[in-house]
Amino acid sequence: MMPFFTTGWLPDGAVYGSFVLAWAAHFLAAHAYGALGRLSAGRRKTGSKAEAGSVPPVSVIIPAHDATESLRRNLPAILEQDYAGFEVIVVVDDTTSDATGDLLKTLELRYPHLRHTILPPGSRHVSRSRLALSVGIKSAAHDWLLLTEAAYRPDSPLWLATMARHFHPGTQMVLGYANRMRDGGRASRGIIFHDLFQQVHYLPWAAAHRAYRCNPAHVAYRKSLFMGHNGFAGDVRLNGGAVEILVNRHSRKDNTEVALEAEARLTRTDDEPVRTWRMEGEAYLETRRHFVHTSGYRLAYGLRQASVCLFGLATLAAVAWALWRGHWICAAAVVLLFVLLSVCKTVWFNRSARAVGEKPYHVPVLLWRESGTLLRDFRTWVGYHARPRSRFYRKAF
Repeated sequence: MMPFFTTGWLPDGAVYGSFVLAWAAHFLAAHAYGALGRLSAGRRKTGSKAEAGSVPPVSVIIPAHDATESLRRNLPAILEQDYAGFEVIVVVDDTTSDATGDLLKTLELRYPHLRHTILPPGSRHVSRSRLALSVGIKSAAHDWLLLTEAAYRPDSPLWLATMARHFHPGTQMVLGYANRMRDGGRASRGIIFHDLFQQVHYLPWAAAHRAYRCNPAHVAYRKSLFMGHNGFAGDVRLNGGAVEILVNRHSRKDNTEVALEAEARLTRTDDEPVRTWRMEGEAYLETRRHFVHTSGYRLAYGLRQASVCLFGLATLAAVAWALWRGHWICAAAVVLLFVLLSVCKTVWFNRSARAVGEKPYHVPVLLWRESGTLLRDFRTWVGYHARPRSRFYRKAF
């Protein structure tokens, strides 16, 4: 056994010192995993300011394209909300090839607060998603809008009421949590974790600073704010990211709320193909080029992700070095610190997961999913840069 402090102390100090620094950096970064849980717990303890005041009327806007089955499955849960004074507007793309229009006509006989409109044809330079949202928003009778998608269904009949309790005079937008159904498939579990992981980061950021991004299927937004900023002016040809750009550009610390109550959750009910989900990730990378005030969030998120890699590499290097040099106590200490931090960040992450109604994760599963998120982000980045930019824009001709 080679003495620790008498021979080779310079490389020893570099290896173990690097591990300690990486451990401390990742400890500070991983503490953010619990921000969503701490925010939710703080509101429950002190009482949310969403409890006061009367709730205003709401217009729910749902763009639909070949969405008959999704609407048949999810629309009744929206139409039967326990809420007085709301309307539901479904904007049907004129290129829809299924029986969406017939279904909506049938439902309108049962639900007088449901109406639908047909997206006009002939738009060549404006993305269909932006045109659908613009038509729905301009036809809305109320100032408060809830923008969602046909594939999503509220988990509770109090969804509208819960979201509306955040509609204060100074509030311009409210962001909600949404994720997919837990169907048990491996790919589905990975997508659920990835979407949860992203929202664990950007929802607390929106509450503490200003919204960087949002889940586009779950946003409340004022019509007056949309009209006052000329809607989607400036990015009309971009195919995706319509709602996210609205939120990013017009969010301020004093005009944005985050709804974390379990009753406010939305769930995606269809079986979205993994390939489609990956394409959405690539489209997001193009969308964020149109964001403003991005440096703070992207720096914080990038440092957290980098700390995962550095901590893993530093741990492997320290353990391998200690075993090679015969420093058994150091090896045990490194492993102990690794386990300690892994347990801590699992506890923090599960606190946030439970706050939005997700199941908790065991330590090995969280570490595996966390590593998988890094790989998915890298694969998405590679796929995005391999695509021509024209793929993300509406062609003029």
